[in-house]
Amino acid sequence: MQLKPEQLPAALARGLAPVYLLAGEEPLLVADAASAVRGAARAAGYDERVVHEVERGFDWSLLRGEAASLSLFAQRRLIELRLGSGKLAEDGIAALCDYLAAPPPDVLLLLTGDGFDKRTRDSGWFAACDRAGVVMYAWPLEVAALPRWLVARARGLGLALDEQAAALLADLTEGNLLAAAQELDKLALLAPPGGALDRDGVLQAVGDSTRYATRDLADAVLAGDRLRLTRALAHLQDSGETPILALWQLTQDLQRLIDGNSFGQPPRRRELIERAARRHPPRVWQGLLAQAARVDRANKGVGGGVEPWQALTALALRMAGPAKAGRQSSAHPQRS
Repeated sequence: MQLKPEQLPAALARGLAPVYLLAGEEPLLVADAASAVRGAARAAGYDERVVHEVERGFDWSLLRGEAASLSLFAQRRLIELRLGSGKLAEDGIAALCDYLAAPPPDVLLLLTGDGFDKRTRDSGWFAACDRAGVVMYAWPLEVAALPRWLVARARGLGLALDEQAAALLADLTEGNLLAAAQELDKLALLAPPGGALDRDGVLQAVGDSTRYATRDLADAVLAGDRLRLTRALAHLQDSGETPILALWQLTQDLQRLIDGNSFGQPPRRRELIERAARRHPPRVWQGLLAQAARVDRANKGVGGGVEPWQALTALALRMAGPAKAGRQSSAHPQRS
């Protein structure tokens, strides 16, 4: 039986299969699934666990021996084989297929692996796993599905992420599930009473130095202060940050300039937005929003070789407008 990662918990709650094959392109999803199977096995009385790394030259008689031997410590045992790429030699295929043809009682076999190529997924032993138990293959999440995954994972940590917060976190972690999971773990420690987090709550969790520089950048762009925005960009780049948070802030301001709506902004920012809106006609701001989308593609590595920080700098300078003679930035010292 083949399941998607999100279907596995419900299947485990209904009872254990004799064999689980868990592999895929998303290591975090595979690791989470394996942890869930181990937990369900412990709850069902599989008190002994034996783990083997299947490498070149692996002795497959160990599988037969482990399955047939009696344990002095437990009546039920979990045998875990880590298959890596899943490219098995002939002796391994034969031993595994023999086992799968008649899995022994009181033994649960857990097979884990990395991404398998199509030939491996179409192999006879892969199909035998499907017939004997459960196969879960974790494909990469689509971009549109990542915020939903974040909301569900946050719920398991006692957090309530709204849609905007999840979308921001998805952008900040650039689709990397492991990075997203780590950020959620941090947020769980910083969450306010009740565990609810909105977009501003996620932003508040970003380091102070990054947050200040991003805020300085956005305000300098609205004020048309090219020297100050250049310094803020340099600070962000030197701190090792990706451009995504700064780009997100500039994109939000572009949308406000296009809509002519500064609702919810502090008085000083409302004034900056209203003044900046007079700098260009709406069609120019709309064109700059399209330029921001190109910066986003560059940051994701699909920008045709465009360097993300250079693209972000070009966008910020165009938003700020032409340089003005005698402009000074001393009234706005850079925060660090």
